[in-house]
Amino acid sequence: MPLDVIQEKSLTEVIDYALEYPSMVLAATKSGNILSTALVDFSYGLYIGYISGVFFDKFLSENKRFLNDEEMTDFYAKVASRNPEIMLKIKAHLKVKQ
Repeated sequence: MPLDVIQEKSLTEVIDYALEYPSMVLAATKSGNILSTALVDFSYGLYIGYISGVFFDKFLSENKRFLNDEEMTDFYAKVASRNPEIMLKIKAHLKVKQ
């Protein structure tokens, strides 16, 4: 069974929050000595890690279980559908030319 409407709304809120405050999610990018090409990939990993961690923690506390395979597939599909928006926010925050 895929994510229900309430869980989808929760995921959307987590993604929207992360996109609204990129400096919070991308704070670790300033501390490293990372090449600019790898910086975007590293930053994307930070975003997905942040979104996943917040969503999974909330899901676990509300449902007292982890996501099953169908829910996990649905979660990643919904995150993947927001990839262009996430990448634009990363590049804008890091001032990387498109």
